[in-house]
Amino acid sequence: MDLFLDTSFIIPLLIETDTTQKARDFFSSFPGACAASMSVYEETFFVGIRLIAEDEFGIAGTADLKKHIRENGYGFADDFIRNVNEIFSGLIIVPDTSNLTLIEKTARAYALLPNDALIAATCIEHAIPQIATFDRDFSKVKNPCRIKI
Repeated sequence: MDLFLDTSFIIPLLIETDTTQKARDFFSSFPGACAASMSVYEETFFVGIRLIAEDEFGIAGTADLKKHIRENGYGFADDFIRNVNEIFSGLIIVPDTSNLTLIEKTARAYALLPNDALIAATCIEHAIPQIATFDRDFSKVKNPCRIKI
């Protein structure tokens, strides 16, 4: 695998943001194999439905989002969910690392929050040299290196 896709890169592929055009241009022209993990799938799914619910219904908190889903289901996000699944079906899904020492070491070495440390450690474990992300926290990490998009 040549490139790991982070949530901050995948969301603009699916929801219009200020980085959408850059993300789409890069993704459509990248010649190598792209990977992600189930933790990125979960985060992408959650962030996307949260953004849609906030935009469409003014729902800002997780408790209100859960209430809306319990009462109305996921219908408001059907197109988004279908598109997430389509993108992920074209990626290589690598297992998140379970190497707790590597996650902790990565978090401490680069001052990363736990989920970012999990992503970086997963890339290290699977020898994925690059990560596509708009998250500047990854700029400190040398392996995998953050791709400038």
